[in-house]
Amino acid sequence: MLGRNKRTLLRLAAALVLGPLLSGLVLSRGVAVFSEWGTLLFPYLWLYLFIEGQGARRPLSDGQVFLLGGAFSFIYEGLLTKRMQDSFSVSGLDWVAVLGGPLEWGMTLVVWQHCLQALLPRDEEAPPGLGQRALLAGIPALVAAGYLWKSVFGHFRVEHSLGPMWLIDDLLLAGAAVWLWRRYRRSREEPSYRNPAWLWIFVGLGLWFLGSGLLAELCLGFSAPKVLAYTCETFWLAALGIFLWVTWRDRNIYSDEPVARSRPVLAAAAFRVVGTLLLLKLFGATDDPRMAFWSGLLCDWPSKVLFYYAFLTSRLEV
Repeated sequence: MLGRNKRTLLRLAAALVLGPLLSGLVLSRGVAVFSEWGTLLFPYLWLYLFIEGQGARRPLSDGQVFLLGGAFSFIYEGLLTKRMQDSFSVSGLDWVAVLGGPLEWGMTLVVWQHCLQALLPRDEEAPPGLGQRALLAGIPALVAAGYLWKSVFGHFRVEHSLGPMWLIDDLLLAGAAVWLWRRYRRSREEPSYRNPAWLWIFVGLGLWFLGSGLLAELCLGFSAPKVLAYTCETFWLAALGIFLWVTWRDRNIYSDEPVARSRPVLAAAAFRVVGTLLLLKLFGATDDPRMAFWSGLLCDWPSKVLFYYAFLTSRLEV
């Protein structure tokens, strides 16, 4: 049996390795990301400590972790990295990223925590220490200071390309984060939190965009006739609609007992990790357009289908 301190350190190390792999950051920056201490501190170390602290007060459900991931996506990808803003859009927002960001980060956090629980279950008796509380408060303060500095002195590219619209977009994205955070806080008061109806719609739109994009690229790559492309899109939409309807119809018959080791979720994590390492071996950390296609085909699509099947049909231990 591992000692408490050793298990805690091993769990933390596993979290810092799994986080960049599952989130896809390794694909864009390569394995060098594991030596970027600023990136490891935020978002990965801070997110890990924050979720551990929330779970120490009262156990979290997979749906609540998903809400936290969605709220965080609007802060991280919306306000800090500006990936949700696009100078070619009239509104200044990249609506595919606005929809996909919460789904991606929600999934990443749930898979991340589920894998950690399966490999190295947390010590439920360990309360947050003084150092943990200091990091939880200090890291966001530094990040906020950096955001204000860049905003005031015009270091964000979107400030120059969007004009005053970037500030309106920031306020909208911050409002979305606050709304999800408030929904999370309300869920903590519920005796048994269940995923709301809008989540099925949200997941359906996200999976539809992902699948349609991959099918369009495949048909374009093989110079398929338009009728075949439209047929594939129709079958994909029909299959997705049936899947969502069946999971919604049967949502009340699934067990409320959390699944400790969900095979679909662990398989989703394996697709992410193995696919990432394989693509790095083939293409390296590059912006090659082929990387985007193959990462979608080998990592995103299978992992998201597996995860959302498990997420909508069972309760996952996190």
